[in-house]
Amino acid sequence: MEAEDGSGRELGLRERKKAALRQRIAETTIELVRERGLDGATVEEIVRRVEISQPTFYNYFPSKEAVLAEYATRGWGPLLAAMANHPGDVVARLRDYFQEIARDVERDGLLWHAIAVSGAYNPVRNPELLESAEAGTRVLESVLAEGQRRGELTARVPAQLMASVIEGIMLRAVIEWAAGFPERAPLGKRMDAMFGFFMRGAGRGADEPAPCGDDRAG
Repeated sequence: MEAEDGSGRELGLRERKKAALRQRIAETTIELVRERGLDGATVEEIVRRVEISQPTFYNYFPSKEAVLAEYATRGWGPLLAAMANHPGDVVARLRDYFQEIARDVERDGLLWHAIAVSGAYNPVRNPELLESAEAGTRVLESVLAEGQRRGELTARVPAQLMASVIEGIMLRAVIEWAAGFPERAPLGKRMDAMFGFFMRGAGRGADEPAPCGDDRAG
């Protein structure tokens, strides 16, 4: 019986060590990308800093892009949680969320640029990004559904679809800002403009009938 208990404790310790090493690899990769950008953060340098072999790295992650994808899935988790738990007007919370993301991206430009140009956050290549319970989309859906229940957002469009649209807007804004297209401008200003455009189609006014003679009616 003691041998079995001992084996169980040893297995638990081994799993904890593996989890700790995986976390260290991920943190070192993100730290290096922040310092040197995507190209400068080589697997060779990552394993040197962590003091492991390349085969060990690949036992935990298939590539450095996989580390970035994991980070992108969870990267705005604290912001999303704060938005979801904050009381008050849903639209105002969403606008604040956009602005906080803009500030975060501008502070961490090299990292988010690397995520954008690497294609690490690519749901086509990695469907788990959409299906994961940790994905920010799930939190967005719950907040948008709350806005619908409160009458702040249109009920004509499913919350899931609106969450996808918002994520698309955010990603597009970040990509264009990183590329300086169509002009160099603060990311917060770009985000605010795009959010305003989204709200014209998703706000409570979207449920009102079109005026007589409006080509959109019927």
